[in-house]
Amino acid sequence: MELSKKLDTAVNEKRVERIMRENGLLSNVRRKKHSEEVYAARRALRSLWIPDLIGRRFFSFYPRTRFVEDITYLPALEGNLYLNTIEDMFNGEIVAWKISEHPDTKLCLDTVDMLASELGDAISGIILHSDCGSTYVSYAYREKLACLGIRMSMGSKGSCYDNAAMESLNGIIKTEALYSEFGKAAVNGKRVHRENIVRKVEWFIDYYNNRRCKKYLGKLPPVEFRKRNPNGICIVAFDEAKH
Repeated sequence: MELSKKLDTAVNEKRVERIMRENGLLSNVRRKKHSEEVYAARRALRSLWIPDLIGRRFFSFYPRTRFVEDITYLPALEGNLYLNTIEDMFNGEIVAWKISEHPDTKLCLDTVDMLASELGDAISGIILHSDCGSTYVSYAYREKLACLGIRMSMGSKGSCYDNAAMESLNGIIKTEALYSEFGKAAVNGKRVHRENIVRKVEWFIDYYNNRRCKKYLGKLPPVEFRKRNPNGICIVAFDEAKH
């Protein structure tokens, strides 16, 4: 472009590049990882609208039908770990979860695979709700959900309230599993080893599902509540005129 301006004539870009290469004058530039076509496809993918099938109604009358998902970071001495969790909105049970060193698409795919292993054929038709993070709008993640027959739901960008149930669960895990064991300052200051973080989170998820009672579940832990209500719960209408 500079030569074209100075010479006031068209200059062949490839010829200039060849001459610069021959004379060791190639510029140092940040190389793009992908072609323009790939970047264009990704922008188009992000622009596709995914409906919010939950609408902040974080409950379900039937087990294993509506789920929420989110990634949270776990501070550690050797560097952050990332926990991706899928929670059943019927009873608050953590049905699938994975920990990784990277908050990438593979982490989400591995978690969905765990969910598929847990639900089997019953996975087809369920709703899986998340925020609009880059991992959840990736081609691989969408394709995985489509192949399994999962109905994808997504909250609006930048609104934590659209996935408040998972935000609450993440807070519980950090407070009750990590802060109570190692201290909030030690955890957030990254003074706890990874192996201790992972060990405690694994223990807490089992405790949360099988032993930690919830008041709104009739003082039962999530798994026991589900087993006692395999067909879900129903709302009984109260007629004031007859009572």
